[in-house]
Amino acid sequence: MKKIKSLISLLVIITSCYLLISCHTESHTSYSFLIKVDSIHVPQNITSKTPFEIDFFGFIGPDGCYSFQKFYQTMTSNNDIEVEAWGLYQTDSNVCLTVMVYLNGHLNMTISAPGIYNLKIKQPDNNYLEKQLTVN
Repeated sequence: MKKIKSLISLLVIITSCYLLISCHTESHTSYSFLIKVDSIHVPQNITSKTPFEIDFFGFIGPDGCYSFQKFYQTMTSNNDIEVEAWGLYQTDSNVCLTVMVYLNGHLNMTISAPGIYNLKIKQPDNNYLEKQLTVN
């Protein structure tokens, strides 16, 4: 009888530990993704060495688990300015707000030399949304 009680106690302890551990083994991750930019707004008059703002518009995601993360920009030697808008999807949220999330981002930029520049916004399908900038 004592052996059976000990065995039952041991099984209860093992089951309890398993249940406690299993609650913490759910995979909680988040990942970054490239946002599709629908349109941009750039000032018509841009002066070298003077900061200006580029406005970005697009759709980030269908609920509050999606958010804007950051802009990446690079400039090549042939006057191409490539910009990527990155978003974040958080799968570890227990509840995602029922709200459409849109890109209404602003990127501050300064171009140091006058000239004609090609602004290239990278899209998720590896195409570009392009706009030519004339810097005085």
